[in-house]
Amino acid sequence: MKVIRCKIFPVLVVTLLNPLASKIIPFTEALWCIKNLVYFHLMAQYLYDTEAAIEYMENYLEEFHCDKDVFS
Repeated sequence: MKVIRCKIFPVLVVTLLNPLASKIIPFTEALWCIKNLVYFHLMAQYLYDTEAAIEYMENYLEEFHCDKDVFS
């Protein structure tokens, strides 16, 4: 996850920055999918699980599952 957060996500952002008009939606979904996965992982590393943290994690995981089909 650290590699995704520190290396792969910035590369994807730069690579997908100016897509063709027909590719804007899939590229945006791919970025959101990776972002939600990284944020979920970061929240999972918290030492204390509060209701707010669990709610954030559920939202990130739900959003990840909504956009993951972009990679198939």
